[in-house]
Amino acid sequence: MPEFGLGCRAEFQLDHSVAQLNHGSFGATPILVRDAAEAWRRRMEADPTHFVRRVWPEAVAAARTALATFLNADPDGLVLVENATQGANAVLRSLDLQPGDHIVTTNHGYRAVAKTVDYVCRRAGATHVRLDFGRAVPTAADIAAQLPKQTRLLIVDHITSPSALVLPVAEILAAARALGVPVLVDGAHAPGQLPLDLAALDADFYIGNCHKWLFAAKGAAFLSVAPAHRAWVHPPTISHGLDQGLSAEFDWTGTRDVGAWLAIPDGLAFGARFGWPQIRAYNNALCASMAARLAASFGTEILGPPEARAHLAAIRLPLGRACDEKRALGLLAKLYDVVRVQAPIMAFENALWVRVSAQIYNVAADADRLAGVDWAALEQ
Repeated sequence: MPEFGLGCRAEFQLDHSVAQLNHGSFGATPILVRDAAEAWRRRMEADPTHFVRRVWPEAVAAARTALATFLNADPDGLVLVENATQGANAVLRSLDLQPGDHIVTTNHGYRAVAKTVDYVCRRAGATHVRLDFGRAVPTAADIAAQLPKQTRLLIVDHITSPSALVLPVAEILAAARALGVPVLVDGAHAPGQLPLDLAALDADFYIGNCHKWLFAAKGAAFLSVAPAHRAWVHPPTISHGLDQGLSAEFDWTGTRDVGAWLAIPDGLAFGARFGWPQIRAYNNALCASMAARLAASFGTEILGPPEARAHLAAIRLPLGRACDEKRALGLLAKLYDVVRVQAPIMAFENALWVRVSAQIYNVAADADRLAGVDWAALEQ
C-alpha cells in the first residue's frame, strides 16, 4: 500500500504544479474509481435498454446498500442524489409550509441551502430565521434558546463550509427533539471526515456528499430520511415512481448517468484499503499543522477551537477594509493565477479567510506558497 502524502499522488489525476489545498469544495476522484464509473457508463452504452430495464435497478440498490452499511443507516430510508444541495431541495420543496411557519438556519450554513430556504419560504409566505452566532461554534443550548414558535425545520451543518467547524450535531439533535422540532443535518463534508453512525444520530434528515471525502466520482451523494417523514418527501423531479416509496421515486427520475452512483462501493473500497481511521488521523494532523503554520505566517488566527476542526481549517487573512464576497473572489482569482494555489477564500463575519483542506495526497510542503503570500501586494 502506498504511504500517505507523496506516495498517494499516483492514485489521483491531480496537477501538482498547483498547490492543491481545496479538496473540500469538489473532492478528487481516485483513478481507480474514475475508471469504475466509466466502466459502468460503457456497459450502459453497449445496450442502453437492457441496462436501464434490467441492470440499473439492482445495481443502484446494491450501491445504496453498500453505502447504508458504511454509514450504519437504514437502507429503506437512504436514497442516492447527485449532491447534498439536491438532497436539501428534496426535503425543503416537499414541506407543506404555511404562513407563520419558520425554517431556521445559522450564519455558518451553506449559501445554496440558505437560498433554497429563501425560495420555499417566499413561495409559502413562511419565514426564514437565520440565527447569528458570529464566529463562535453554535451550541445546542444556544440554538434551542432561540428557536421561534412554529419552527417547522431546523437546518444545521455537521461540518460548516465557510467556517470549517465541526458542530455538536448529536447534542443539537437531542435538544431539538426535546422541543419537537425536526432537524435537517447538512453533512455535505462529514462522510469520510467523521466516523458517521446515522442510526445513532437519528436525525430526521441527513444529507451528505460521497464525492468529497468518500472518494466517489462527481455526482454521488445521499439523503437519509427517518421513517416518520418518508411518505411525504419526494425528489425535486417527479417521475414514474411517485408515491411508491423513497427508493422507487429517487432511483429513477428519468434518464441520467448513474456511473458515479454505481462506483460508490469502489470509493468505499479505496478508503478501506488505506484504513478510514488512519486516513482521518493523517488528514486531521496535517490540516492542524498547516493551519498553525499559516496563522503564524499571516500573524492571524485559525477560526474555532482545535476540537471543532477535522480535515478543514479557516485562517484569517491579514486584511482589513471591505471584507465582502467581491473582494474574496478577486483574491481567489489572483491566488490561483499568480501564486498557483488552489484554496477558497471566504468572506465570513467581517473578515476574509482562506480555507485549507488536507487529503491523503497532501504534504506539509503544499502550504509553502500560501505561507509566503504577501496579501497586500497580491491585491495590487
